[in-house]
Amino acid sequence: MRVGVVPSCANPTYTPFELVHQLKLSKSKFILTHPLMLKNAIEAAKQVGMPASNVFLISKAEGSNLVAVPELVELGKSAPEIVPMKLAPGQNKTKVALINFSSGTSGLPKGVAISHYNVIANVCQMYEGEGPSLGTVANGCLPFFHSMSTSQCN
Repeated sequence: MRVGVVPSCANPTYTPFELVHQLKLSKSKFILTHPLMLKNAIEAAKQVGMPASNVFLISKAEGSNLVAVPELVELGKSAPEIVPMKLAPGQNKTKVALINFSSGTSGLPKGVAISHYNVIANVCQMYEGEGPSLGTVANGCLPFFHSMSTSQCN
């Protein structure tokens, strides 16, 4: 989010069909996936016209030549510094920070645009409830693709 990327976390149990739906609605340009979900991610990427080189792995997968996060970290060490995104006054209410998807109980999941203001307000609410100790440790119990955890853990 700091550099203007808008994450959209997907349920790891999604079929390629379901993932294609989310990729299209969110207009995703890249996929970051776990090696166990790689087959579905590659199939979905192919269906939306995303090159396999835009699929990245959380950790290296045996037999895969896709780039993994540890390699991205190493590449980033020699990359030019990225200038953090700056929001104009009031833009925090209109600039999308992340796109959460509904559970799809009445059909296919719907994308919900969450603004930076929404995320900031949620952190402020948690701070008021938990106090200054909030910033030290956060327990990650919910699935991270779920809207509750993405708003609580960002």
